[in-house]
Amino acid sequence: MPAASQKFIDTSAATSSTVSDFGKTQVANQNKLKEDDDDSSLQFTPFTIRLHLIRHGETLANERNIVLGQGDSPLTDKGVALAGISAQSRYINGRSEAIRYWRTYTSDLYRAHRTAKIVLGLEDIHGNTKDDGEQQQTTSDEGGNDITDNINNNIDLIVDPRLRELAKGPREGYLKTLSFEEAMSRRLQAAIQDNRYQLDQKIKVPKLESISDAWGRATDWVGSLVQDASDDYQSSISGKKDVDNIDASCNTDDNETEKIYNVFALSHSALIRTMIHKTVDAQLPKNYALTNEGSLLLPNLSRTVIDVRPYYTKLKRSGSSKGKGDDAINGEITLRWKYKLVHLADVSHLSADPSINTKRPPYL
Repeated sequence: MPAASQKFIDTSAATSSTVSDFGKTQVANQNKLKEDDDDSSLQFTPFTIRLHLIRHGETLANERNIVLGQGDSPLTDKGVALAGISAQSRYINGRSEAIRYWRTYTSDLYRAHRTAKIVLGLEDIHGNTKDDGEQQQTTSDEGGNDITDNINNNIDLIVDPRLRELAKGPREGYLKTLSFEEAMSRRLQAAIQDNRYQLDQKIKVPKLESISDAWGRATDWVGSLVQDASDDYQSSISGKKDVDNIDASCNTDDNETEKIYNVFALSHSALIRTMIHKTVDAQLPKNYALTNEGSLLLPNLSRTVIDVRPYYTKLKRSGSSKGKGDDAINGEITLRWKYKLVHLADVSHLSADPSINTKRPPYL
């Protein structure tokens, strides 16, 4: 099996499931199972989950180069304005025929939640909620043609804490140039000055989260999307196909149009960056742009698009079978998925703002 495919298997194993029916799954014991090595045996589902991962608008903390983590900060005027520009793009706002979202999600942190509401047209840049009388607006596409977008077209924005930023511990609220140790020292000094520090007490510091912890909640979110999409697709074809025949249900003819489940997710730079590196790291261009700290650059309101392509395959025991239930698990079908990078840190929807360089970083 190619190295890229093997890498995918490693990162997705935690959310694989044993399938006893097309839309009904139960968690498998991944420590005792391994996948068939024959790549030709993969049976892709006729649907794809397309993740539109969008970073929130610029905040006062971003402007001042301050670490936020799971703390929060209001959007700047520029952040609000660019969210408003994004709301006019038919390729991101989910309100035109160019793209319709199956699900729309946002982090529960204020900066992300407000950005999402503006981009999706749930409120304007002044914070006014769109009412029933504002159901349509006319904008122009890239070719100058008038198009009619539907405002609030049955958009149900789901607030999901699994999409919140990585918790960055004692550095939250301090300049990015400070190290972990320097930030702890600053907190100690502040506690002493405020008479809040006693030798027999610990200084309260913000939660610190590991990359593994953040990836765990992110992959749990992806796994729930795969399951829900599988259930939805099964429901849509109920009565049209023999759902007991996994082979017939999961193979897609080259000439058949597959179903795309577009998912809008307004999140944060470190979490999106974690998802990118854990899923499509091998697919990144060699010359992608970096931040001053050396991380993958994800500008505010940039959009990264990743396809999640589920497939079914048989599992088998990695060792000798022991126990009463082994025979029942050996050879059963499991649902897994591959990732494909579609767009990286795309800011083309912000082209109306002359201060935005839409040519960097490189896009696929």
